[in-house]
Amino acid sequence: MKLDQALVKVFKFVTFVFFTFTSLLYFGVLLLLPLDILFQLVRIFHAIGLPTILSGAIGVGALAYLGLAISKMPEFCELVLDIGKQLLAFGHAQIKRWDGLIEQPGEGAA
Repeated sequence: MKLDQALVKVFKFVTFVFFTFTSLLYFGVLLLLPLDILFQLVRIFHAIGLPTILSGAIGVGALAYLGLAISKMPEFCELVLDIGKQLLAFGHAQIKRWDGLIEQPGEGAA
């Protein structure tokens, strides 16, 4: 294996790691956002002076209402998922672009 092909493979791997990280970050934020909202609501209600159990129950109810309101907006849900799908497709396309350099024999090489 030539040095230029090895470099291309290294950069292909770096591209793969970058897009894998961004995709996991995007979907991870979508998963952790409701937990953070619940945590902040419980802290707010507890700061007001409500007991922790009551703050948790009110926080879960408020988060459930927010989830119900979001579920009634199908365009919003579709947009969020479509952005994630486009991110995955874009990353896959960028990784495939490196294949052309790996398969080409180096010009001028003997």
